[in-house]
Amino acid sequence: MSILADASVLDVVVVGAGPTGLLLAGDLAGAGVRAVVLDRIAEPVQIPKGNGVVGRAALELRRRKLLRGTGLRVVRPPRFRFGPLTLKLGLLRGPLHVLPVPQHRLESLLAERAVRLGATVLRGREVTGFEQDGNGVTVQATAEGSSVELRARYLVGCDGAHSFVRKSLGIGFPGSTSTNISRLARVTIPAGAVARVGDRIDLRGIGRLVPFQPNRTAHGSITIAPADVLDRAAPDDLYIVSTHEPRGDSEPTNELSDDELRASLRRVLGADLPYTTASAARSVVANSRHAERYRDGRVFLAGDAAHIFSAGGSAINAGLLDAVALGKTLAAVLRGAAPQTQLDAYESERHPAARRTLALTRLQVALEAGDETGEALRDVLGGLMQDRATARRIATLIEG
Repeated sequence: MSILADASVLDVVVVGAGPTGLLLAGDLAGAGVRAVVLDRIAEPVQIPKGNGVVGRAALELRRRKLLRGTGLRVVRPPRFRFGPLTLKLGLLRGPLHVLPVPQHRLESLLAERAVRLGATVLRGREVTGFEQDGNGVTVQATAEGSSVELRARYLVGCDGAHSFVRKSLGIGFPGSTSTNISRLARVTIPAGAVARVGDRIDLRGIGRLVPFQPNRTAHGSITIAPADVLDRAAPDDLYIVSTHEPRGDSEPTNELSDDELRASLRRVLGADLPYTTASAARSVVANSRHAERYRDGRVFLAGDAAHIFSAGGSAINAGLLDAVALGKTLAAVLRGAAPQTQLDAYESERHPAARRTLALTRLQVALEAGDETGEALRDVLGGLMQDRATARRIATLIEG
């Protein structure tokens, strides 16, 4: 019988099949909780998004044996970028854990685990409404043009920055929107036009750039990284590039034209980037926002539905740690091992943690500023970060 035709009460309905929702569903299923994931997208999105997990969540994934047989491994980098600055962490037992993995592969691994443990993942199901009472939540959704209804004891919104669940609850999402825009793509650069020289990338007609960090120019910045460092299966002529420049009247889009991409690269670099083809080109405008609360009765928020950050590297870590905390709490309550009052522990733990992460990411953005304030911050903090203990303390905060 289809789960959508099953009249019995589910334990938890999770809205959103991103990393947060899939880890949560897997953890719940592993604890014997009947969990169903609904996602409005019919097929998993293959557009490159995040390129890795930075922080304690990487250890949580390893602890769950998610990486066995994948060729993926958690590393402790001796150096790590903090905005335009470098945290020198040391070669032995660095405090920061990093798992290089494309987001679409991470989601595939998490989905396989969730289903293997007994969760149900249903795609092409869009949640259109829900109502809660003292005993549970009734969820309305559409599936293949028909309306369906599910009954669950709890509902969790892991449905992204534009969360339907959060908006339906009327929970505020205060914060700020950047005045800059980033244009991203995967580009093929012929071997004769690029060379990897030590820890630099030498581009014909442009010069040397530092990979994996913003290279500032008079008109913005560019970040470039070899794709095969993040994904061993990627061809060695494939690079991930992104420009960062004033937004003006530009609007973000998931379908960035090649002309727009080339024009942005030319503005930032002052020359043409010698690539032949581009894929997955899009543009984004960074936001820094935090939900006023993570719970309304039997409905919870997690991941990007609860917080979004203006600097990369933290969103997936924060979302996965939300899933770890909420999964543990919900499972204990549903099994009768903890009273319902224990559900308050989720927000009391994760809301302050996200607030700290917001502060760290906002500081990174401030360090990138091209004005006198940004220059002063780089001068003062750059000096402080030369101290190994200070650098490791900041890395510990990033770790989460």
